Amino acid sequence: MSYELSDDLSHLDASLRPHRWLERLLLLIFLLCLLVGLGALALFFVVRNSAQPSLNVDPLRSVRVNLISPSIALRQLSGDGAAALAAQTIQAGYLETARAILTYATDISPVERSARLSHLARAYLAAGQGAAAAQVYAQVISDAILEDAIPLTERVHLLKLSADGLYKTGFEDAAVDAATQALRIAVQAPGLLPAQRSALFNDLRAIVEQFDRSNPAVESLRFQLRDYARNPYLTGVGLVVTPTLATFPQQIAYDSLTQDKIAARRQAARILADRIAFTGGVDIEPERQALAQALLEEDQARTRFYQDPGELSREQQLWLWLDHRAWLVEKARIALQGYGISILPQWESELDVILNQLNADHVFLNSLMTAFVVDQPTATQRLLLQVESHHWTAAQAMRGLYPNAPTNDIGELLRSLQEELRREGTPLALPVSFDPAATPPGFRIQPAP
Repeated sequence: MSYELSDDLSHLDASLRPHRWLERLLLLIFLLCLLVGLGALALFFVVRNSAQPSLNVDPLRSVRVNLISPSIALRQLSGDGAAALAAQTIQAGYLETARAILTYATDISPVERSARLSHLARAYLAAGQGAAAAQVYAQVISDAILEDAIPLTERVHLLKLSADGLYKTGFEDAAVDAATQALRIAVQAPGLLPAQRSALFNDLRAIVEQFDRSNPAVESLRFQLRDYARNPYLTGVGLVVTPTLATFPQQIAYDSLTQDKIAARRQAARILADRIAFTGGVDIEPERQALAQALLEEDQARTRFYQDPGELSREQQLWLWLDHRAWLVEKARIALQGYGISILPQWESELDVILNQLNADHVFLNSLMTAFVVDQPTATQRLLLQVESHHWTAAQAMRGLYPNAPTNDIGELLRSLQEELRREGTPLALPVSFDPAATPPGFRIQPAP
């Protein structure tokens, strides 16, 4: 009897064993599919994140030099003004060429540069180049916050356009940040009429209504805009920086040798541009070498001029060092192939040296601008001039024209000056500080104290 029972159990166990192997096989297949699925999901997020470019990029290196039209860009090196050339290139659809012009331009007013950048960003957006549009919008935002020469209503307009554009390019956090900055100006700026504030609030509401309402920051912004639109009768308290730095530099004439070398460089650039346009960029080596030699000779002449300009007033010294800085920016552009062509390989290999010189120029310019502070008649005017000079420095840092700028230190200096103004009883209406948590990190207008 026990033998029969044992035999039955053995038979039953043997009959079940194939099912156990099948179960194990299916479980193994399931686990393998799960791992493959998780791996695919991780790869999806990696690819998506890598496809979504960062807004926190060096503006100089984000210019896609392979898309620049050398025959057009070289017109600037031949003497054409940046503002007019940028407008023409945007209109003609040479967007990356316009971006290079506006990125490196030192001879264009902040009002015009910001307007051209905003136009360029919209052109990128219309062309389906969202990443480039978003990066240019980030530059517009910095200008709207830091450039004191831009009127307040124009700053809000630029920030509104940037918020709308950033949302359309998929950067909603940055769009919320830009809209918040526009709101702070509309609320805190003194001198705006209720009708003006009302129009600004309603324009902003129309933009923010597009945003994702599941985002708590969006809902908070919507509620604020709704409340302000109902009651636009606000009185902005505090001072706004009135730009005066631009009135200080006093231009001096180049010596005859430097003038001759500048003229020779412009002619060489024009010849090379014409040659590229004629041949499509083929067989241009003699003209390229001629421009390279002209640039080296101009650099030597400028070096002698900058080192020994003669007896200068403080205003003339300021112009001289700003001009020296502008020349270093030009050299950096050439070293980074910002004209869409390799012009002078020697400078390309010396890029770090050029950027270090540019950094040193900013340190000296900061001290030179500070020297003008003592001439101001009141404590408030002295503080305001210091704030303005640091706004300018911060703006150059965000443009990439102040390499390795100590942005945290600049932000702390601004905070200290703004606190001193508050203690004087004359607070700033639009206090600015560096915010590493902003999208992208940068200088932002803070709520009025």
